[in-house]
Amino acid sequence: MTEEFEEIPVKSGPRWQRKKEERPQEILDAALELFVKQGFAATKVSQIARKAGVTPGTLYVYYKNKEAILQEVVMKALRPVFYDADKILDKYKGSAVDLLFILIEKWWDAVGGESKISGVPKLISAEASNFPQLSEFYVKSILTPAFNYIRLVLEYGIRSGEFMVRNVDVTAYAILSAFHGAVLDAHTFKIGEVNGIRVGEFRDLFHDLVVHGILKQK
Repeated sequence: MTEEFEEIPVKSGPRWQRKKEERPQEILDAALELFVKQGFAATKVSQIARKAGVTPGTLYVYYKNKEAILQEVVMKALRPVFYDADKILDKYKGSAVDLLFILIEKWWDAVGGESKISGVPKLISAEASNFPQLSEFYVKSILTPAFNYIRLVLEYGIRSGEFMVRNVDVTAYAILSAFHGAVLDAHTFKIGEVNGIRVGEFRDLFHDLVVHGILKQK
């Protein structure tokens, strides 16, 4: 049985004119666009290959399966964020308020607003029951590190005398939940968009609300 394809734009230019090292990124870009648009289950490997302008056989040279492609899409976008956050936290000596803003901004640029992978939280949520391994990967590789970074900032602020936090874990969870919920909403119900709330406005107000909620009163 021949597989039916929807009309998907194919990467322009003959394959032999494109550098071999560009192919993995082209595959990742094509996969992400299709995953977010069609859903993970509905997207076929052959569709990803066609959109990327490679054969399915070539795709399998670089990636074992669809799960591996999605995981690499996410981690390639977030590895630099993790690396930068680790470097900042390792040597940072300034204000905890400024540190919180720096990390919120970095995370928002990576997964929120109009970033390429901002549709991934919705994708994982929609496919969680059918692909529990993707949900486990998302929790382990994204949500847990994000939670831990928030905890570190809160603890830094407590040590410096800037923050008053009754329960670090619960506060970190509340911050992460609000942030993650906004990213989900941007691709599902769009409550913010319907009410004319711009992404940048939410990010800045989110930071202000968090800071005022935990700032130690003088």
